Amino acid sequence: MDGVQLVAHSTGVISGRSQCSELQAVCSQALPFDIGYKMCLPKRVGGPAIQSVATALGNILCFNFGLMFGITPAHMTLYESEERTPLNQATDPAGTAWLTGYLFLSAAVGALVSGFLALKIGPKSVLLCSGLLQISAWACIHFGNDIVHIYASRLFAGVASGAAFVVLPIFINEIAESREKAARLTFTIELWRTLGILIGFVLGFYVPYAFVNIVGCAVSFVFTMTFPFVQESPHYYLRKNNMASLEKSLRWYRGIRDIDDREKPEYLSELDEFHAELRSRDKNVASTPMSHSYIIRLTFVSFLLTVCAKLSGVFVELNYAADFLGRTGYSTETNYVVLASAQCIGALLARLVGPRLPRKLLLCFSSLFAAAAVIALALFKAYGQFWLLGNWADRYLPIVLLAIQLAVVSFGLYPLAAVVSSEVLPTKLHDLLYSLASAVSWLLLFGMIEAFNAVKATIAPGLVLYLWVFAGASIFVGLVSLPLLPETRNRRPSAVQRKLGYVDDGGVAKGSAVTNGHIATHI
Repeated sequence: MDGVQLVAHSTGVISGRSQCSELQAVCSQALPFDIGYKMCLPKRVGGPAIQSVATALGNILCFNFGLMFGITPAHMTLYESEERTPLNQATDPAGTAWLTGYLFLSAAVGALVSGFLALKIGPKSVLLCSGLLQISAWACIHFGNDIVHIYASRLFAGVASGAAFVVLPIFINEIAESREKAARLTFTIELWRTLGILIGFVLGFYVPYAFVNIVGCAVSFVFTMTFPFVQESPHYYLRKNNMASLEKSLRWYRGIRDIDDREKPEYLSELDEFHAELRSRDKNVASTPMSHSYIIRLTFVSFLLTVCAKLSGVFVELNYAADFLGRTGYSTETNYVVLASAQCIGALLARLVGPRLPRKLLLCFSSLFAAAAVIALALFKAYGQFWLLGNWADRYLPIVLLAIQLAVVSFGLYPLAAVVSSEVLPTKLHDLLYSLASAVSWLLLFGMIEAFNAVKATIAPGLVLYLWVFAGASIFVGLVSLPLLPETRNRRPSAVQRKLGYVDDGGVAKGSAVTNGHIATHI
């Protein structure tokens, strides 16, 4: 504060609204940090690093969901044990049967409302609310002494996670400086989710119950104490016609802190596009209305990617790994850790090489290769006794095939559901359609989780039937995406829109507009 007073004194008495900007400019030159920012960062930290840090903080929510899902199989056994239960009294298997299902059911609720809320109050605000809900979830576990408290924890965690998985891609696309940067950051969501599941399995099976809850509370605390310092998306301020806050947010995400940096051509160009978009709104310049066929096609694309990713069987296989694997050469705990590790390997490869690969090629390869692994497992479960492969096949082949499938899905199909949806759908439609598609996919996943035991008990090849459903979903998205989806990597939004059939009266894609979180002039 002494530095500010010294600068103000040296420049004389400054008064009046018109000279406030002069004082801020002088302070910006005299001080090493921009005093208007919520989080002071060193000068050498550039815009891409700031965007990566903001994304990493948001990804804590995805990691926390993985923790909650990962500890559930192990803790269900604890709740049912008369000797080891942390509750006032042990519950029976019927009392814990809905734990995982409630996590997905409440995720559907969070996903359904989050897209609308992101448009109204901003993606950052929605993510902050999700963080508070996750703290409530872990508090319910830590202080709970009845199975009702454990169910409440899954409800809070599910709503928070369903909202986070919808809003975080929106937030990333609105803060990233380019579509390529947005894609690279969106690929990290899968890595954090799978890492959370792996850590959750390790904590649930090998770490004392009380310590696990402390870890969950600590992770939620880190998010809640750091994410408020992140700026809101500049596109949210554009929707609210708040140019002062928009410029402040844009400078923060582009690493503009010195007054001289505000003259950078790329920053001025992006700022001019924001101003042009705002002027067109003020003048009520109408864009070409979207045709019904175009909206229907976008809706189908959104549902195709999001629903088929959930129906690929990742969560069902992890939740019921013991049923799908049968007797293996490893313990139950080791099986869970091996499968979760395979997911992490696939997600890590997706982060490293996924953004460099054509989207359609990666989607088709991952979905069809995953389907091949599931089909092989289904055939082995149905006819393995005729293959005469020996005991080694019964002990090791199922876990190898399932690990391959989980790794390949995390490598392509699962992360691409968010990446391609963000690159194909216009911003406002993306927020609403992706929200609705995610809610439907969580509901379908809830039904598959809760119906698993009933199907397995009433239908002789019930487990094999589930495997065929997983394979069918993967084959469907792989084959349908070839003729339907346009290639989005290194493609202008206008080219993608033309492929999907959105043109104006002159046969050209619509003019300047906010598309996929970025303002771009289409040709």
